[in-house]
Amino acid sequence: MSAPVLHIKHYYALAPHWQQPMANDLGAELIEEKLLELPKSIGQGGSYFLEVIPGLSLLLADVTFHTPITFTRLATTDHFYLAYYDLSDEISSHIVEGTDHKIGYRSKLGMGFMDSQTESTLIPTLNERYYSLRLFMSKELLISLMGNSKPQNIIEALFDETKNTLFFYSHIDSSTRLLLKELKERSFNDPSFELHAKGTALKVLTHLIRRARNFEPIIQKLSSSDTTAILNTSQYLLDNLPLDFPGVTFLAELAGMSESKYKKLFTKIVKSSPKSFFLEEKLLLAQNLLQSGNFHSIREVALEVGYSKTGYFSEAYKKAFGTLPQEVFIKTTN
Repeated sequence: MSAPVLHIKHYYALAPHWQQPMANDLGAELIEEKLLELPKSIGQGGSYFLEVIPGLSLLLADVTFHTPITFTRLATTDHFYLAYYDLSDEISSHIVEGTDHKIGYRSKLGMGFMDSQTESTLIPTLNERYYSLRLFMSKELLISLMGNSKPQNIIEALFDETKNTLFFYSHIDSSTRLLLKELKERSFNDPSFELHAKGTALKVLTHLIRRARNFEPIIQKLSSSDTTAILNTSQYLLDNLPLDFPGVTFLAELAGMSESKYKKLFTKIVKSSPKSFFLEEKLLLAQNLLQSGNFHSIREVALEVGYSKTGYFSEAYKKAFGTLPQEVFIKTTN
C-alpha cells in the first residue's frame, strides 16, 4: 500500500513572514527566518530565504524527499513576480493553470516566469535531489531595471496586469546555468553561503533583465485555456523532436486557435516562433546525444534527431552552436 501524499498549501512574499506557516505544516524547524530544515521523516535538506536588496528576495530549495509530497503555491494579492530556475537531479512536475511542465536538470524548459497571482503546484521526484532557485521581484524593481530599453508606454503596458499577462517558460541560459551549478556545490552551512547566494541572485537577475529587454513586447491578457493550449503544443513538439516540424496549421488546430492567434501567443509564452523553438530543441537534443557516449557515429545521432543527411545536420549544428558535431562527439566504447 502506497504512502499517503502530504499536500502543503502555502504562499510566497518578498518578506520572510510566509515561511513560519509552511514550517508548521511540515513540522520543520525555521532558524532566524532564513533556514528551514525538514524533519527526517519527510526528507533531507531544506530551504534558505534571503532578502537581497529592496524589491528582490531569493529562495533556494535543496531537498531530497523520502515521502510523497505536493506543494501548491496559492495566488496572492501581494503583487510581485517570480522566476524559477530548476537544476534538480531528476525531472519533477510543475503544474501551472492545469498544464504539467517537466522541470529539472534533464528537462528542456527549466526556467519559468510568472506573477504571484498565478497558482502553481510542484510535485518533486522521490529520493532524488531537488534543487531550485526562485527569485521574488517587485514590479517597481523590474520596471526600473528595464531602463530605456523600450518606450515608456510599452514598459508601462507590459507591467499593467489589466492589459497584459507576464508569463513564459524557457531554457536556463548558459551563463545562469553556470552560476547555479557553482552555487549547487555550496552547503547552506558554508560561512560565506549568504554572501555567495546574494551575489548569484543579482547576477541571475542581470541575465534575466538582459533577456527580457530582447523579447518582442506582445501586450495581451492570457486566459488559462489559451495558456494551457499553447504549452500543450510546446510539449507535443518536445515529444516529437525526431520527426519533421508538423507545421503551424496542424499546431493551431491542436490548440483550437486561428493560425495568427496561435503564432502570436506561442511567441509570447515561449519567446520563440513554433518552428524556431522546434529546431532549437532538436539541436539541443542532438548536442546531448553527441556527448552521451551512446553512439558509434555522428550519422547515428543525425538519424536519431530526424536528419537523413549528415551534411545537413552538421550545417545546422554549426549554425546553432558555432562548432561542428565532431568537435563535441564522444564515441561509445561498447
